[in-house]
Amino acid sequence: MIAGKSHMKKIRIAILALVAFAMLSVFPVECLAVSIDFPDIQGHWAERYISLLVEQGGISGMEDGKFHPNDLVTLRQFIKIIICSEYGEIDPINGGDWASGYMQKALEVGIIDAWDIEYIITFTRYDAARIVAGCLTYVFGEEAAADTSIVESFEDYPTSCRTCRSSFYETVGQCYVKGIITGRPGPVFDGDAVLTRAEACIMIMKMIDPALREPIID
Repeated sequence: MIAGKSHMKKIRIAILALVAFAMLSVFPVECLAVSIDFPDIQGHWAERYISLLVEQGGISGMEDGKFHPNDLVTLRQFIKIIICSEYGEIDPINGGDWASGYMQKALEVGIIDAWDIEYIITFTRYDAARIVAGCLTYVFGEEAAADTSIVESFEDYPTSCRTCRSSFYETVGQCYVKGIITGRPGPVFDGDAVLTRAEACIMIMKMIDPALREPIID
């Protein structure tokens, strides 16, 4: 009898192990990984977009196991996220720095130029809008919105054609009307403001997936 009970106990343990394995098959580990690996995005306002972009392969966490959604993004980092999302990882050119391959690819497809590489030091919302607008045209082949005049309602809209910011609003208008980039309270666009990793994830995911956008209806 004792041997029989021991045998039955082993069978029950084996059955429980199989059930546990089946449950892991139904709920894939990668679905839980975002919450486990990035505890600092749980409940964050951009959590959905961050998770989607991580799944897309465009961005990952930091060495400390966190995502750091409020850290600032540089031009090189923004470009890497876009290129990784659409073309996959690219090795450095001729053993150069980590971003060289991504920057070269971005130059080839036409979403940045030599001016960006030389002069952009602080990456701003204006810069992000211009690059995203370029991606819509040269990477995704989207037609430009016909009417972007609604951006003139921003309090910081440039009224003088002599200011360089007026040309920035052409690309801001495309991104804003298509529901990729939003304004800020005022209402203002706040184009000179810096960009966080969370904000970058939102912009890039809405650029990639039109279903995530909320177009502005004038």
